[in-house]
Amino acid sequence: MTIVAFIPILIILFIVIIISAFVVKILKRSVNKKGKYLYSNRVRWIFGGYISLLLICGIVVAVTPDKSTTDLETVNIKELEKENIALINAAEAGKIDTIGSKYINKKWQLDYPEQKLNVVVENGEFLSTQIFVERKNTNDHKIEAVAYKTRSSVNDMDITKLTNPLRLKLVGKTLSLMNPTKVKLEFSMFNNVFAVNQFTGEDSLFEHHSSFSDGQSILYMRIPKDLELIDKSNIYIQFVK
Repeated sequence: MTIVAFIPILIILFIVIIISAFVVKILKRSVNKKGKYLYSNRVRWIFGGYISLLLICGIVVAVTPDKSTTDLETVNIKELEKENIALINAAEAGKIDTIGSKYINKKWQLDYPEQKLNVVVENGEFLSTQIFVERKNTNDHKIEAVAYKTRSSVNDMDITKLTNPLRLKLVGKTLSLMNPTKVKLEFSMFNNVFAVNQFTGEDSLFEHHSSFSDGQSILYMRIPKDLELIDKSNIYIQFVK
């Protein structure tokens, strides 16, 4: 860390000393009753310190980055809920193509000439994705799969671009479904201290509540007409007519 990085801290410390000395000096002049020195001195320092804290907080707030400073777009939770419903309705009706490419995470096209296919979930995990299957009119020996995912958010910020897609792996006669690779996200938030919040009416740091929406995830598969799917993981596969 360079000396330049300490300049703002040194400036704030200098201001603290000046303000504290100034406030205490004023209060010392106003409290000068005989026999009350110790009590008056204590009051001066407590009150002077608190006034100084208020002034310091005002300075710190002025130089603190704005709460909206982020490279993530803001989202409306109600809009996200509508997107989730629209995606599920389109999949259930077999009209997934009406959704377009906006929510497509990943596509697969797998050659599969066999008559039966085992479907499993890796390590018996809970799969956070709904599975929809549509049968084609022909036996073209190809499995087409598309992973759809609506937007995800944290505290009204769109984090979709930070998430990973569902994973598929075809080995022999087994199709393994795997949850997305986990992502560790860390966020920092600036919040005014009590000395400021008591006047602004904002929530304190300890009263802050976070909201998270993972979005709706589905896997839509188109399989050959006579291909038999054998569920090996007790997952719910919804066939689309």
